[in-house]
Amino acid sequence: MKFSSNISQYDHAIVLGGSIGGIVTAAYLCKYFKRITIIESDDVLNDIFMKSTSSEILDYRCRLESPTSLGRSGVSQIYQIHGLHSEGYKILLELFPQLKDKLFNEYDIRTYSLKTECRLMNSGVLLNQDLTEDFDWLGIDRFTLEIVLRKELCLKFDKQIEWKYNTRVTDLIVDQSLNIVKGIKYRSKKNNNSLSFDMYGDFIIDCTGRNTSSPKWLKKNFNLIIPTVQVHFGCGYVTFIGERFRTDDPSLDSAAIIGAGVDSPNKNTGFITTPIRIIKTIDNNSLGILATFGIDCVNFEYPPNDSYENLLEWTKENLDSEYYTILTKNKSKKWPQNYILLGDAMCTFNPQYAQGMTHAFRQARELEKLFGESCHKLKDISHIFNRRASVITEECWLASTANDWKSPSLKVIETNKNGDVKVYQRSSDSTMTNHPQPRATLMMRFMQCFNMEIHNRITENFDTTICLRQINRK
Repeated sequence: MKFSSNISQYDHAIVLGGSIGGIVTAAYLCKYFKRITIIESDDVLNDIFMKSTSSEILDYRCRLESPTSLGRSGVSQIYQIHGLHSEGYKILLELFPQLKDKLFNEYDIRTYSLKTECRLMNSGVLLNQDLTEDFDWLGIDRFTLEIVLRKELCLKFDKQIEWKYNTRVTDLIVDQSLNIVKGIKYRSKKNNNSLSFDMYGDFIIDCTGRNTSSPKWLKKNFNLIIPTVQVHFGCGYVTFIGERFRTDDPSLDSAAIIGAGVDSPNKNTGFITTPIRIIKTIDNNSLGILATFGIDCVNFEYPPNDSYENLLEWTKENLDSEYYTILTKNKSKKWPQNYILLGDAMCTFNPQYAQGMTHAFRQARELEKLFGESCHKLKDISHIFNRRASVITEECWLASTANDWKSPSLKVIETNKNGDVKVYQRSSDSTMTNHPQPRATLMMRFMQCFNMEIHNRITENFDTTICLRQINRK
């Protein structure tokens, strides 16, 4: 971006929010302001974001368990699929001319033709078949794009831009008589009791997104009510990352971007898969594409997000067959075919509650039902059994561990699907352990209350029960 020497610069602009909108706004305003302060609530300048390599950022992105993990807790939708229109891509390249080369050479990103490499359907109509002009689709996830843009902003405008991250704006500084906003009040996000500071600026821009506090501030300071319209339509979505594999359908394998839109009320579900990285592989069945897969809905017809197997089963029943085909070929960490765990091999219980054998018997009976249904392929038995057996296990687990969770010396060791181990330990003396306290789920607390109620009722009627038994024996 070129600067014109005859443009008079203002002194100080304050941008609230350091996400995509804040980054681009700050880059534009650097032409007109001598200095810019970006106030950001998340820790966006940590070493993971700013110093990690491309592969490390991708690995970190794939391991994130939830939006509240280290990263962008203030922008929960950052992990979902995003589309950048060609005009938006053009704007980024104007602001950051080196961006394209860095994305292509350092991050294995590329653009895709909406005319020849895309298959977008709506109501059975192929939307991109008659395009008179081609458009580029940038194959990147928002999480990576935001990190790269922030690096470029800091590199290009380091002397003009000051970041205040882990910082929360609490109010505006105003002059009501002049009807002007003169600055902001802010404090540390980490400590709600921290001191509040004032910052003055010539111009303030709110880029904090959908959770903005501006309506509240404007009403409080100027008695200004911003008209709003809320439309609730039961929107939901599930997104995950996986490798694209050949489906033996040329029309699918040749398209890097595949999707079908929602057409409510006739069709309340849709899907899309978009590439985010080009990967090197020796697998001949791989398309060499790491993609983001997204399923969306309206009218509250939410897709399941508890397991890949459940999502796959739901996809088979609710989405177009082509998307189900793509997902079955997706290289995720799936349970192997023709192999299951049963009984204690799947879950071991406190022997005092005598559930082990019955648990194994019920699962064995469920396995027999599966084979007896005679409608499943052998290779599908394992993942169908896991889904059904887990329901049995969950019942037994809740029943047997409800009282165990009351133990004052309880220790819980969790290992997630990535092999990461977390230890929780309860102790009356907080100095005895460096581990966080385990917290019982709502269902676990319910079971504890339920068990206590049953115990109390049995105790109250104990004598009556004995008498009844004696009468029956006579």
